[in-house]
Amino acid sequence: MSGERVLDPGLQAERTRLAWSRTALTAAACGALLLHAARSVAGVVGGVVVLGLACALLVCGAARYRHVRRSVAAGEPVAAGWPRVVAPVAVLVAPLAALVVVLDR
Repeated sequence: MSGERVLDPGLQAERTRLAWSRTALTAAACGALLLHAARSVAGVVGGVVVLGLACALLVCGAARYRHVRRSVAAGEPVAAGWPRVVAPVAVLVAPLAALVVVLDR
């Protein structure tokens, strides 16, 4: 370790950050599969949208982690509303994009 004091003894923020990363990786894999199976412009657009959401999940997870670390260090509340919007949107858009690819065959 780099000598940095652990502010969160249970390392919840680190585990949550890893969960955001795993979710982004899964979304990226789904987007790549959608692109691979695409036979039309709609399928390609669906795959690209899911890949974009995977990038958004990765960026939001990193931003959320930094926010939590700063808030815990300052003794402030860590509640933030925007992650509660990004994750459900990604979870809903990915199956819709897959549906477009399947119905387009």
